[in-house]
Amino acid sequence: MIVSTNWLSEYVDLPDSIRLLEERLALAGLNHESTRVHGDDTAVEIEVTSNRPDCLGHLGVAREVAVLFARPLRIPDPRPHEQGEDAAASVAVSITAPDLCPFYSARVLRGVRVGPSPDWLVRRLQSIGVGSVNNVVDVTNYVMFECGQPLHAFDLARVRGGRIVVRTATPGEAFTAINHRSYELPEGTCVIADAEGPVALAGVMGGAATEITGDTRDVLLESAQFAPLAVRAAARGLVLQSASSFRFERVPDPESVDWASRRAAALILEIAGGTLERGVATAGALAVTPSVVPLADRRVEEVLGIHVPRERQRAILTALGFVEVPVTAATTAAAATAWRVPSWRRDVCRDIDLVEEIGRIEGYDRVPEDVPITARPVEWSARETTVRRAGEALVSAGLCEAMTRSVVDARL
Repeated sequence: MIVSTNWLSEYVDLPDSIRLLEERLALAGLNHESTRVHGDDTAVEIEVTSNRPDCLGHLGVAREVAVLFARPLRIPDPRPHEQGEDAAASVAVSITAPDLCPFYSARVLRGVRVGPSPDWLVRRLQSIGVGSVNNVVDVTNYVMFECGQPLHAFDLARVRGGRIVVRTATPGEAFTAINHRSYELPEGTCVIADAEGPVALAGVMGGAATEITGDTRDVLLESAQFAPLAVRAAARGLVLQSASSFRFERVPDPESVDWASRRAAALILEIAGGTLERGVATAGALAVTPSVVPLADRRVEEVLGIHVPRERQRAILTALGFVEVPVTAATTAAAATAWRVPSWRRDVCRDIDLVEEIGRIEGYDRVPEDVPITARPVEWSARETTVRRAGEALVSAGLCEAMTRSVVDARL
């Protein structure tokens, strides 16, 4: 993940030293890969592990920075102005493969002016190695790299039949992607189709038939949830990986689906004009299942070997988006606190995960390196003593002893 420091500074005040920023992020689990200067900007590449899809967007990294440096986080609150017809009256959305697509949403924008993007948007994308296409497509890319939720924009006039169906591909069905290459889709591949055929490969890439061009006036803006294994299978099987498929394979925050859609709609209205129809055409339901994880009073000290006051633990977890809830019998009687996990941290499911969060923010450099020596050495058992003495006697008699690995069969 490449992060622009100018872009990042829109959400959180950064430290004066880029080196300090790199070091603190690395200690918190986002290892530093490289840094390069891009004009008046600095691009920092960090390693994001598969369990942290929230950090595949600038907002997720900004949240980490805000906690590490105890600074406020500024998250935009997009509220695009809606008017005219209902989006659901302009396009009908349905899902026939709910196991592959739990939720699909579409907003409709009318009368947009497709053209070059403003300089600030071009610079933002170029700083992270993404080229500019046009203002509408650039907005969808910008929002994806902002929050980690992929989007796609269709030319609504080229969506045949005025409907979108999320379904599986039929045997021998073909699809031409926006790279203008044709693919024969394996049966069962999840596709976005109109009344006549596929217009996008779900979660991977859009189709050439409905791509945004200079002639586009009406836009259908997609934001959805797709099954990670289905996206992975399609991307690998067709050798068609994309920034979108990379994120869907790792499961973006389900609550970002609507936020990303509103954010993109607001930006398109700002830089491409037009009007936004009322509401959202949807199908399915968002799969949001918040979990509660208990944390025992001395668990942090037992694991880390350092004392972290309970109030400090609370401050760290709260800043990371965890919400303290009452301890109940359903959590455990031994718990001192219980925490509801934020939607963007699906990897946290046990108390040891909470300890890890506290440890990486508090700083693993505080954990003592020396392993304490037990006051009483372990004694040999009678059998071990006999075997050891017999071995020493045989070696003294001139025999050779073979020290085999413990995984070797004892009969050898």
